[in-house]
Amino acid sequence: MSGLCGILPVNYDRDRDLPALDRGLHAIAHRGRDSLSCYHDEYILLGHALFDTGCNGFALDDDGFAIAFDGRLDNGDALRAKLRDSVGHHSPLLDRLPDTRLILAAYRAFGPEVAAMMRGDFAIAIWDPVERRAYLARDQVGVKPLFYRRVGDDLLFASEIKALLAMRVDVPAVRREEALAAFVDGVLDEGDAERQRTFYDDVYRLLPGHFALATRGGFETKCYWRLDPGLPTPRDDAGAEFRALFVQALNRRLRGNFPVGSFLSGGLDSSSIVSTLAVERTGGQDSVHAFSMTFSDPDIEDERDYFRAVVEQYDVDHHVVDCTAASGLADIDEILFEQDQPPFGPNGSIFRHFLHEVHDRHAGRIILHGHGGDEVVSDGAGLFGELASSGHLIRLWRELSAVRDITGPPWPHFRRLVWRRGIRRGIGKLLHWPTRILRHGQARSRDAVTTAPDGRERPVEQASHLRKLTAALFSQALEITDIDAAFAGVELRMPFLDVDLMEFCVTTEASDKWKDGLPRSLIRSAMRGILPEKIRLRTDKHDFAANLRRSLLRHDRDVIDEAILQRADRILPYCNLAQIRADWSDLRTTGELDTAALTRLWRIVILSRWLDLPPLPVDEYLEAAQ
Repeated sequence: MSGLCGILPVNYDRDRDLPALDRGLHAIAHRGRDSLSCYHDEYILLGHALFDTGCNGFALDDDGFAIAFDGRLDNGDALRAKLRDSVGHHSPLLDRLPDTRLILAAYRAFGPEVAAMMRGDFAIAIWDPVERRAYLARDQVGVKPLFYRRVGDDLLFASEIKALLAMRVDVPAVRREEALAAFVDGVLDEGDAERQRTFYDDVYRLLPGHFALATRGGFETKCYWRLDPGLPTPRDDAGAEFRALFVQALNRRLRGNFPVGSFLSGGLDSSSIVSTLAVERTGGQDSVHAFSMTFSDPDIEDERDYFRAVVEQYDVDHHVVDCTAASGLADIDEILFEQDQPPFGPNGSIFRHFLHEVHDRHAGRIILHGHGGDEVVSDGAGLFGELASSGHLIRLWRELSAVRDITGPPWPHFRRLVWRRGIRRGIGKLLHWPTRILRHGQARSRDAVTTAPDGRERPVEQASHLRKLTAALFSQALEITDIDAAFAGVELRMPFLDVDLMEFCVTTEASDKWKDGLPRSLIRSAMRGILPEKIRLRTDKHDFAANLRRSLLRHDRDVIDEAILQRADRILPYCNLAQIRADWSDLRTTGELDTAALTRLWRIVILSRWLDLPPLPVDEYLEAAQ
């Protein structure tokens, strides 16, 4: 975790642009607890805030090429091999190049396509003095954030929005009205054009898997990677293959010059990380440092019975953090300042409290996080639709019967699936075959979620799996998590977001993902003999909604009353105020509220607080820059 910012001015003004870069760097100084660096000339101003993990940095070569790198390179050896094979770069110094300079050398050799050759989590900015252009790139999944802003013809870019706003305090950013109502409803547009948008009219995000080329007066972005695999393929032992890729993903994320810790929630994902680390670190190596969240309040359930199973089975240096005091709206003004825009997830206060406590107790800087495990591994529930559409009705009945304790009697589900996925779908195909014949040979845009590169329709489960992984909320949640961690002073690394592991999971057949009544069978199979059976076979998950309901009632009544009763004029344009008030009344009266309504209530309070905040504490940044 580091930070970068920069300005590509059309007309360089030293008295304006140098102080602007200073303000930008100080706005992200929390990302650079070790040093701040910059390079500037009449064409470019480039800054870097270093949080040293041994994998990132800032570099300037003898020819004036400069790079600011936030992230981690996982395939340095492969990149070195490409340099040797393609351009005859055989200097022995190549083996000793740190990641930052290696990426710069690769850019000089391969140009903008270097991002497609990289594996890891990264946001990079490179100044190319030959082409007089800036090159910006973001990793495939979007673990590292990167935003940009056009002010006149000048381009500003940075790891966080606050740096963009700080660099041009003379041009206030305008909040985007259409984004506010969509936020309350939890709606995110999925098209690339809309996914680039933020809560500000002239501030955009560089999308995951994209790079940008910027010159004076010119700016273009290009997609270099998209999750668009072929159809699923049969595997002799999908669990064993998953385990090998998972171990590789873990090892890639252990690089650095500080001890590595891990979250341990007691769920499948974090428990798989800690248990696999413990198994792999044998022969007298250090024990695994693990951090778990608990609630001392007896009315709030936590996962201690599960994470204790891992601690008791393995040599774990275990730390427990009590998060009872962190309510659903605790420190909300600080969170809104840190995030620069309203965060979508209602558990941010608890997570922020947990992160800061982990930082205080951990001797290292790197924490492994099971984030994304649900989406990457997938529960495999699309198997039911596939069995219905393919006529495998005996197995469909067997799988439905195996989960009857959760879903109820199998017959209604069986009848519905056979009708929707089998009979009705078959009739639809027959009715539309003349249209398909007429359109044969015509050029049509392909929906990568539903159609494979070879034109064949994707199976139900694979399409559902891809839809989750390519959703706008999936990548935007990573931006929020990265900024949370930056302010806490730790770097989060997420093994489940390894590109090779993701591509494997989405090409695994549904029958390996859901088996014998168990969702997520792929990871359960892979972790047999590693995970404690109590965790490997669990099918429940911790209900954070119950914690949120209790904390809002116990700690946040005044904040909610102020937002929806006393100062409701601020939020009136963005919600059905009568419905919000009725939901709040129901929660106070019964102590219960469904998850959708609860989240909507939380979001409207968040929006109210954000609208009441000044866009930026300009004076603080001016003072820091001076």
